[in-house]
Amino acid sequence: KGLTDQPHVLQERLAILDSQAGQIRAQAVQESERLARDKNASLQLLQKEKEKVTMLERRYHSLTGGRPFPKTTSTLKEVYRSKMDGEATSPLLRNRSGPLPSSSGSSSSSSQLSVATLGRSPSPKGALLTQNVTGSLPRNLAATLQDIETKRQLALQRKGQQVIEEQRRRLAELKQKAAAEAQCQWDALHGASPLAGPSGLPPVMHHSILHHLPAGQERGEEGEHAYDTLSLESSDSMETSISTGGNSACSPDNVSSTSGLDVGKIEEMEKMLKEAHAEKSRLMESKEQEIELRRQALEEERRRREQVERRLQSESIRRQQLVEKEVKMREKQFSQARPLTRYLPVRKEDFDLKTHIESSGHGVDTCLHVVLSSKVCRGYLVKMGGKIKSWKKRWFVFDRLKRTLSYYVDKHETKLKGVIYFQAIEEVYYDHLRSAAKVKGPKGVLTFCVKTHDRLYYMVAPSAEAMRIWMDVIVTGAEGYTQFMN
Repeated sequence: KGLTDQPHVLQERLAILDSQAGQIRAQAVQESERLARDKNASLQLLQKEKEKVTMLERRYHSLTGGRPFPKTTSTLKEVYRSKMDGEATSPLLRNRSGPLPSSSGSSSSSSQLSVATLGRSPSPKGALLTQNVTGSLPRNLAATLQDIETKRQLALQRKGQQVIEEQRRRLAELKQKAAAEAQCQWDALHGASPLAGPSGLPPVMHHSILHHLPAGQERGEEGEHAYDTLSLESSDSMETSISTGGNSACSPDNVSSTSGLDVGKIEEMEKMLKEAHAEKSRLMESKEQEIELRRQALEEERRRREQVERRLQSESIRRQQLVEKEVKMREKQFSQARPLTRYLPVRKEDFDLKTHIESSGHGVDTCLHVVLSSKVCRGYLVKMGGKIKSWKKRWFVFDRLKRTLSYYVDKHETKLKGVIYFQAIEEVYYDHLRSAAKVKGPKGVLTFCVKTHDRLYYMVAPSAEAMRIWMDVIVTGAEGYTQFMN
């Protein structure tokens, strides 16, 4: 899948690379802090050694009367003979040279401390010379030689500081190499890296940057999990390389040769890093362009949707206005007219049906064919069938609680034959055209009609008073025809 098809995959891998770069930066900061602490410790030890050297020089001048240090072996031998003669003749000099072993011991210990601090052992030649001279010369001359050895160690320590600085520079270069190779690894995962050689192989990986990979994954398997093997080596290996002996790559003799070999690789890594950054910038620009195109498309779609919604709203308002202005009249082809006044449905919960019918002038108590209460009206009516035009006597129940007009086989209300909902009842009127009488109606003068959305019911009441009561009862639930509600 391409990068433009799945931008979230690119974001996840960029986040992984950013986290690895953050780890590299954190390791670099820790390494610089460690080197700074080591430098401060070395400077403190150097200051202590300088103070010891100054003290030994003062002591040497006080013992020798301000004479300079002997430079050659013959001079040392002459001084040794004069001292031996002085010791044979004057016991005072022997007493004066008594406290020198402690100074010699302190000088030797300080010299050993400086050697241990630098991390390099003294040469065998220097150690043999020191041992021979210490065994054959007086203790003050041994202190002099120890002082010379200390100065030599100080010079070596300065050279070691230079080595440390060189290693610090190399560490920064290695961090740059790690960032560049991480970018190369990321580019190789997508197959879009301009850094691959003509043979199709990925960029060369430095051994100090990557851990050892398995044989099957070292070159051939650089799929989706190849970037998991990218990590820096621990700083312990770097410290080990700094503190090794004279034959190590960090020794002063090999630093120049190693840095000379790495110059070409560093330049190549810098070039690869620049190209990787350019490729990353190009990818980010393409992603931003794609996001901008998508945003513009969404804006255009949103504008079109708003226009359509405005048009729809204006059309709805115009249509509503037309509906409000239009007067719903019955069509001329229907010659049947309703003689009774059209009543609106009553939807109040506290509506008393019996009180309403009695207030309309009906004698409910004197009509034995209708059983009326405040919410329910029951009674027999003869109904014409829908498909088969035959008349059947049914027990009708008008229930305002259930909002239905139901009819049963008998008044026990056990076998339901049909239900008419209040929402389906449009009109209730007297059959003055005698339409039901054409189908052999039982009593044409007592027939009334209940019109619903899908059917017209013809019903015959047992008496004229029962018919009028049923019509006024059913019209209170005619909720399907509400065009004159306003």
